[in-house]
Amino acid sequence: MLKRINYISSFVQEMSDEEIVDLARQAARNNAENDITGVLMAKGGLFFQIIEGPEENIDRLFSNILKDPRHEKIITLGIQVGDIKRLFPRWHMKEIILDRATSERLQPVRAIMDAVHAQSAIIETLTEALAASAWTELLDFKPEN
Repeated sequence: MLKRINYISSFVQEMSDEEIVDLARQAARNNAENDITGVLMAKGGLFFQIIEGPEENIDRLFSNILKDPRHEKIITLGIQVGDIKRLFPRWHMKEIILDRATSERLQPVRAIMDAVHAQSAIIETLTEALAASAWTELLDFKPEN
């Protein structure tokens, strides 16, 4: 049974194009050993990645990604499990650096990554406000006798 996970995350610190290419090459070597394929796109401090392969291998890989100190604010965009066809059967990990890619076909991906990043910033701000409000309410709480 195959599994596919799509996610987006922010770089913890800025990465050069060469570092991203090196990361994808290392991932491709590891993924080849585990029958995993996918694509890694990078743009303006964001990763968008699709990984696919045997369910157990994908679960292990994604668990490692969640612990990877190069990522933060990981948002899972989609998970598919079952009798699915690979989207990237020939790529153990293809990297696409959207800031330097010239294909117009990638413009929708750029726009989506920008929108998801903006939405995650809004959600983070609202979550912080909600937490602060809840904390204030707890401090002011006076139980009824």
